[in-house]
Amino acid sequence: MSRRADQAGDLTARLHGASQQARAAAQISSPHEQAISDVAAGVAAPALIGFIIWIFAEARRRDVSRLRFLSRDGQILYELACRLACQLDPGLDLEYVYSSRLTWSLAATDPGRLADSPWLFNSFIKSNAADVCARLGLQASDFGPQLKAAGVSPDPDCRADQPQQYQALQRFLRMPEVTAAAAARITQMRHLVADYARQHQLADPGTALVDAGWTGRMIGALVSVAEDAGMRRPHALLWGHEPRATGWTDPDHVGAWMYNTATDQGASLRVPDAPFLIETFCMGDHGVVTSYQRRQDGQIAPILAASYNTPARNWGLPLYRTVLYRACQALTGPLDGDIRPLVHDLMDAFWCSPTVEEAAAWGAYPYDSDPAGTTIRHLARPLDHTDQAEQAEQASLRADRAWIHGSAALTRHPVQLPPSLLQGPPAAD
Repeated sequence: MSRRADQAGDLTARLHGASQQARAAAQISSPHEQAISDVAAGVAAPALIGFIIWIFAEARRRDVSRLRFLSRDGQILYELACRLACQLDPGLDLEYVYSSRLTWSLAATDPGRLADSPWLFNSFIKSNAADVCARLGLQASDFGPQLKAAGVSPDPDCRADQPQQYQALQRFLRMPEVTAAAAARITQMRHLVADYARQHQLADPGTALVDAGWTGRMIGALVSVAEDAGMRRPHALLWGHEPRATGWTDPDHVGAWMYNTATDQGASLRVPDAPFLIETFCMGDHGVVTSYQRRQDGQIAPILAASYNTPARNWGLPLYRTVLYRACQALTGPLDGDIRPLVHDLMDAFWCSPTVEEAAAWGAYPYDSDPAGTTIRHLARPLDHTDQAEQAEQASLRADRAWIHGSAALTRHPVQLPPSLLQGPPAAD
């Protein structure tokens, strides 16, 4: 930022000043905290504040009157939007709402096609038997005979990326007892999601749903449930969009700030593994939304797996947010201009060429991409000291490492990463 902040009054220059102020005000007591503070102010702040500025401009362009920020990635975006609203558009209706694949994707699932529902198996770390049951709201212990009859391994490390386990899980999901139990849960969830959508005006042309992004499946699930219930299609404003053949998109209603692979917009601005990085920057302070409940007054309320995201808090979430908010509050002057090239270069410098201190601090972040919140892993860990040429053909080099460059920085021996790993895996959702 300092190299680019050569025009007084330019948004980059003002972001640079705000970043410096936030760093200077931080109370730091360790190298771990220093790395959290530096990246929060110098990388996360431009990446998220730039997105918020675009959201408000895009809302005006689309004639949207309300923004609904989807949990959990949308929580920090909502907080930043509230802090910047008076400078951008104080008239917009802003609200943080509760969503998850465990609710929206489940509500849109066809009980007769469970075995063909990708969201039940997909994530950065593929589902095991307990995960598949959890995503359907079922207890694996209640279906022991069926799991055994289908040939499903109870080993938690035996997952859907192993062909035999995947086929066994599909056989399990086709069993009449499983279909019947899931159908009851799906019907209940469909009514709850539709009523929650009405309650918060989630399905309306005057609404834009705000999320980090990726494949669009979860928003597509809400659209399916809402339209079946007679509601209309909202807009979706995403940081990045990577739809799949089995995913969902809508060029008239979906917009993305940084890049959109559906339209080839911003392809050069995509940093490898961008979803992992942005999801880390958008860490929520509460657990996954596991369901909804209807209160006595008729209102629909979320049910959380945990009120507090204890692993993230222990890692340093309060410090991260404090620094990020200070950078936001220190930003003055007109909030306009395209800073996407700057954001790309900042993210690339941190994510693809981290210092050892950055890799140690941010690599310790408890990353979890699983819909049910069951597979927390450190963002990075050292690579195994084995033959690189052999590992280049194996998934074991990445394994459960979301941050491959951070893992390389933490590795004491020289590492030659194969090109296939440098682009990262496709986004899970």
